[in-house]
Amino acid sequence: MENIKKINLGNNINLTLIPTSKFKSNLVSIYIQRLLDKGEATKNALIPAVISNGCEKYPSRKEISRELDYLYGSSFGADITKRGERQVISFKIISTNEKYLDENIFKDVIEFFNEMVNNPLVIDGGFKEEYLKIEKENLKSRIQAKINDKRSYAHDKCFKAMCEGERYSISEYGYEDEIDAITSKELYEHYMNILKTSPIDIVVEGNFEEDEVKNIISKNFEFDRAAVIDIPREKYTKNIENVKVIEEKMDIAQGKLVMGYRTNIDYMDTKKYYALVVASNVLGGGPHSKMFVNIREKESLCYYIFSSIEKYKAILFVSSGIETQNYEKTVDLVKKQLESIQAGDISSEELENSKVGLINSMKTIKDSIGGLSDFYFAQAMGKTNSTVEEIIDNIANVKKEDIVEVSKGIVLDTVYFLRN
Repeated sequence: MENIKKINLGNNINLTLIPTSKFKSNLVSIYIQRLLDKGEATKNALIPAVISNGCEKYPSRKEISRELDYLYGSSFGADITKRGERQVISFKIISTNEKYLDENIFKDVIEFFNEMVNNPLVIDGGFKEEYLKIEKENLKSRIQAKINDKRSYAHDKCFKAMCEGERYSISEYGYEDEIDAITSKELYEHYMNILKTSPIDIVVEGNFEEDEVKNIISKNFEFDRAAVIDIPREKYTKNIENVKVIEEKMDIAQGKLVMGYRTNIDYMDTKKYYALVVASNVLGGGPHSKMFVNIREKESLCYYIFSSIEKYKAILFVSSGIETQNYEKTVDLVKKQLESIQAGDISSEELENSKVGLINSMKTIKDSIGGLSDFYFAQAMGKTNSTVEEIIDNIANVKKEDIVEVSKGIVLDTVYFLRN
C-alpha cells in the first residue's frame, strides 16, 4: 500500500507526495481546475500549448530544450483535459532520480518548472504573438482531428445532445469559431487570473526525501493568489421522459452507434458505484461481456462494441461500429443485454471475468510513472480518498444482487447514429 502524504500549502494549494522506488525518475505534476464554461473553454485550451513555447528566462523551445538537457534529460509537458464538468490544465516535469546521479538537481528542476508555469514570456502585456498564432492553428487541427475520427465524433455528438444545456456538453478544446478572436493580451490576463483563483494540486511521485521535497516546493513555487473559486459538484441525476433519437448522414464506410444511458448513481456511494462499474463490464467490458459475445460474435452485427462510464456525470455509454442496415437490430440487442442483467441473468463466469479484468486494470496504474499521480489527483478532485487497494477490494466484493439493483436504475436517454 502506498504511503501517501497530503499537505495543505495554503491558499487552496494542495501537495500530494507519492513515494515509490519502482522508477528511476521523479515526476512533479501541477493540476489546475476550471469549471467548464463556454466563455473561457477555448482560452483554457490554448494556454498549455502557448506556455510550452517559452518563458521569460527560457524564451524559446530551443532554450527550454537546452535547460532540460542540462537537467540530465528532464522533460516538460502541458495539456488540457476534461474531467466531468471541469477543464484541467496540467503541467508535468519528469527528471532523473537523484539517487542515480552525482549531484542534487531537484531544486533546479523545481526552479525551472516554476519559471515555465509562473513566469511566461510576455511582450507588450501579452503572450508572444508568434507563439499564439502557431498554437491557434494547432488547436484548430486538434479540433478537426477529433471530427475526422468518426468514433470520437459520434461519441461527442451523443453526449452533446444528451447533455444539452449542461456544462458537460462543452468540449475540452473549446470552439473553433472563437479561436481567431482571442488576443495575446486577453489570453495572458486570463491565465494570470487562472493562477490566482483556481484550485491547484501539486503531486510528486518518485523516490525522494519527503521533508526536502516539501520545503523545496513550498519555497520555489511563486503562486500569486487571490480569492479561489469554488467549483460545484456536477449534477448527476436526471429523469428521462422521452428518449432522444438522432441520425446524421455522412460519407463514411462504417456506421457509428452511440447510446447514452443515465444511471443516477453517485460515485461517492462506494457500494453502488463499484456495482455499476462491474455491471458496465459485464455488459460491454471485453471479450467476456454480453454485448461482445451476443452481438459481435454470435450475430456478427458489429466491428466493435463496448460500454464505458462517465463517473462524474453518472452516464453509461455504449459505442459500436456497424453497417447501416444493422442499426435497428443492434439497438434492440443492446437493450436486451441490459434487460438480461436487470433480470439477474449473470453467470458466475461473467461476474468473475468482469471483476478480474477490472482488478487487473487497476493494478496497471502502478506500472508506469504518472499513473498514481493522475489517480490521486482524481481522488482529490472528486473528494474521495480511496487507495488503489481499497478500490480493488470494492470491486472484488461486488455481488450479483448488487449489479441487478443498480442496473434497474439505468435508463436510456439518447441514441445517436452516424450513418452513410
